[in-house]
Amino acid sequence: MRGVSKSFGGKLLICKLIMFIAVSSDFLISTIEPDSSLSCVFLANNGYVPHPKQLELLNDQHRYKVIRCGRRFGKSVYAVNFIISEAIEGGDYWFVAPTYRQAKEIAWRLFEKYCPKELIKKKNETELSVELVNGARISLKGADKPDSLRGVGLDGVVLDEYAFMSPYAWNVISPVLQDRKGWAIFISTPDGYNHFYNLYNIRDEDHASFHFTSYDNPYLDAAELDKEKSRMSVEKFGQEYLAEFMKKSGAVWPMFSRSIHAVARIAPTKNDIIYGWIDFGFAIGHPTSVAFTSFDVDKAHTFDGFIEEGLQIDQIDQKMRDLTNGLIVRGIYYDKARPDLADALLKKGWPMVPADKDVELGISDVAQWMQINPLTNRPRWTIADHLIKEIEQIEQYEWQEVRGEDGTYKQVPRKHDDDCPDGLRYMMHTYNKPVGKPKPIIGYTGGDPVTGFGRRPIRKRGRGIDYLEF
Repeated sequence: MRGVSKSFGGKLLICKLIMFIAVSSDFLISTIEPDSSLSCVFLANNGYVPHPKQLELLNDQHRYKVIRCGRRFGKSVYAVNFIISEAIEGGDYWFVAPTYRQAKEIAWRLFEKYCPKELIKKKNETELSVELVNGARISLKGADKPDSLRGVGLDGVVLDEYAFMSPYAWNVISPVLQDRKGWAIFISTPDGYNHFYNLYNIRDEDHASFHFTSYDNPYLDAAELDKEKSRMSVEKFGQEYLAEFMKKSGAVWPMFSRSIHAVARIAPTKNDIIYGWIDFGFAIGHPTSVAFTSFDVDKAHTFDGFIEEGLQIDQIDQKMRDLTNGLIVRGIYYDKARPDLADALLKKGWPMVPADKDVELGISDVAQWMQINPLTNRPRWTIADHLIKEIEQIEQYEWQEVRGEDGTYKQVPRKHDDDCPDGLRYMMHTYNKPVGKPKPIIGYTGGDPVTGFGRRPIRKRGRGIDYLEF
C-alpha cells in the first residue's frame, strides 16, 4: 500500500504520502488519533469517522488483508473509505461485490456519500466508475460477470462478501495486481468452511487476518443484538453476528465432520478393491472432479483425486494414471449425460461404468456410509485430509428451495460447486450393484504355479481394459 511508517518519540505515526493539490479550500486533511500510539490521516469533510476496530484496519500495512466480521460491523463503509483514501494518491482501484446489482445498490451509494465532490472529475453511473481530478479511477464490479474482472494493472482491490462469490473471481483478478504490486482486501461474513475459510488461515508476511463481531461496532446497540440472538439459532447467530465459521444448517450431509471423516491419507495397495468416480466439467466455473476410493468389506477410504478446470481428455487421462500408478481400478462411475467423454476414456483403457443418478437415493446411500460404525466408533467412509477442495464441497453441499412448474416448492441440492458431491453420489449409490452379466474369464494371474491356489481370474470388460477379479 502507498504509505510509510515513521517513529517520532517512540510513537508510531502512519501517514499517507498525498500527492494532490486541492481544488477547493474546503478540502481538508485531518489526523484521527484514538490513542497515543496510532494515528491515521484521513479526509475530514466526508463524514467518515472510523470506530476503533476500523482504525486498526486502516493502520495495518499488510498487502493482503482477510477480514471476517459480523453483520453491521461497518465493513463496506470501511472498504469504500479506504479506497477513497488510496485514490487520493492516484492509481486504479476496484470494489468487487458478489453481483453487479449489489455493487450498484450498496457500494455505489456509499461512494456517492463519502467521496468529496471536489475530488471528482467525472462520474459514470452506467459503468459504476468515478474518475478523480488527479486521474485516479475507481470502478465497481460484480463477481457474477467474470469477463468484467479482466483488466490491465490495478493498484488495489476490495472483494466484498468474498465468501459468497466464486473463488474464480480472485483467480482472474490476482494477475492484474502483479505489475504494480497492488493490494487486496477480502472482507466477508463467513459462509461455512469454504474458500474464505482457507484464505483466512493463510499465515505469511504478506497476509494478515482479522476477526471482528457485530459487537465490535460501538455505534450498534448491544441490547438490540442480544434480541437478535434470542430469536435466532446458535449456529445462525454465530455465523451472521459473531462471524464464526459454522457448518451450514441446511447441509445435505450434516453428519459430515472434518474432525471425524477427514483423516491422514491411507496409501492403497495393489490388492485393494478400488473404484473411482468422474464428474465431467468443461465449461468455465465447472471443473472436472475425479477421485479414487479403496473398499474393504464395510469401510471405504477416498485416498486421492483432483478438481480442476480446463482439462482435456488427454490431460484427465494422464492425471488419473499418475494417481493410480500400479493400482487396479475396477470401475469408474460417470454421468450418463456425457457418454461421448466416457467413451473417450473407455478407449484409453479405463473401465467406465454408467452411474445410477437417482439424487435422493444417492444422498441417502452416502449418508449411510458417513454414519459412525458402533463397533469401531469410526465412520464407514473417510476421505484423505489433503483433498481440501473435495472436503469444502461436501461441507458446502446444501439444500435450497425451488419452485416447480406446478407452483409448489421443494428442496433440492444446490447446483453450485457440487462436482465432488455428485461424483460421491454416483459411486456410493452404484457401488456393488450388478452391471450386466459377468464378462467371460480370459485367463488367470498370480497364485501357486503348480496347484493354482490363490490365482485370480482376468475378465474381459468390453472395449476397456482387462481387469482382475478379487
